Amino acid sequence: MIFKSVSIILPTIRETGTFVQAVRTVLDMNDPADIAEFITVVCEKTNPESFEYIEAGKKLAEEVNVPFSVLHQTLPGFGGAMIDAFMAAKGSHCVLVTPDLNTAPEKLPEMIAVAKEYPGAIVSLSRWLKGGGFVNYDPVKKVWNWLSQKFLEVFYFSKLTDFTFGVHLAPTALYRSINFREMKHPINLEQVVVPLRLGVKFHEVAAVSRAEEEDVTVNPLLANFVYLRPAFRWRFARRKKMLRPGVDYAELMEELGGQNKREATL
Repeated sequence: MIFKSVSIILPTIRETGTFVQAVRTVLDMNDPADIAEFITVVCEKTNPESFEYIEAGKKLAEEVNVPFSVLHQTLPGFGGAMIDAFMAAKGSHCVLVTPDLNTAPEKLPEMIAVAKEYPGAIVSLSRWLKGGGFVNYDPVKKVWNWLSQKFLEVFYFSKLTDFTFGVHLAPTALYRSINFREMKHPINLEQVVVPLRLGVKFHEVAAVSRAEEEDVTVNPLLANFVYLRPAFRWRFARRKKMLRPGVDYAELMEELGGQNKREATL
């Protein structure tokens, strides 16, 4: 496998000016040849005002001949939006860029550089590596996050430092092959633990997560317990259940290349 270009996925609900800023950041900091397309995922809950800014972002992309499409999701929730985007993506790789700018889009050039060197692996952002961190993050939620990472590190026998940030530059063929089950934000964890079980390698890049000042979770502990569901579901699942019907594991690993282990950790 080689890195050809990356599809940028932008799920949009109520973003306005930050949407345009996110598109501009990607275009200003990256070679347009590395960007296969922008995929803006919308649904019935998307604020009508957001479409004005989506159109402005589209014009920016078209100025440098980068394709820009609006995808109306068919599956429910944030997880459904991501799955629909994976299936529609045209790039050899795909990555989430949140239009609220909270997931460090300025790190995309570094992620692309790593993906070019290790195209069959997943490049993930980590808030817990040196150089990463949190801004405007609820203190209780941050402690819970750290404890969760340590638990998952031991539970999956992995050296990863951040399982739940949700920003992964991954081979599109891989994410199209996975039998994702989560229709909400726990899909962020599925995008890590299923590939781990399949034997896919990861490379982490430090990043800072910036939450809006008013974005404080009322009960972060209960809100994050839902991540335990995919953590336990996939830890001991059989390989057949991890992949979509008709996907051959050996062929998938061959397509990803020799950088990954030939056998999953069972």
